[in-house]
Amino acid sequence: MKKRTMVLMTVVGLIFLLGGLLLYGLDSHELVPVPRPDLLVLGTSLIGIFLIVSGACELFCKKTREMEIEEKDERNVAISNAAMASGFKVMSVAVAVSVVILIFTGYLQAVPCFILIGAYFIGQIVFIARLCQLNKKM
Repeated sequence: MKKRTMVLMTVVGLIFLLGGLLLYGLDSHELVPVPRPDLLVLGTSLIGIFLIVSGACELFCKKTREMEIEEKDERNVAISNAAMASGFKVMSVAVAVSVVILIFTGYLQAVPCFILIGAYFIGQIVFIARLCQLNKKM
């Protein structure tokens, strides 16, 4: 299952990268109705590269039997989950502070602001829902 996901991620990244380069090669990125067509090629190419690198690194790294056992060890899973929880807390505060700073300095317009605030609240709602679910389960 994980291998399929990584292959899919690599293929989608390749599609994004080739789509961005094709737009640039055909000089049709100026015709796309977006506010900044010059960033369209750069954005799609970067997204494609990030997806390709993420998928390919996981696909080409061969794990030994010892590494697989170590990865599934309960202690290592608990450590990884604790690290992710700390990262989530720091990221939540950093995103909230960044949005407030960008709003008050005038760099953040209305639509991107609402998108970032919505993404922030979705993360918080998922956290609360999962917390309630785990409290009932355990």
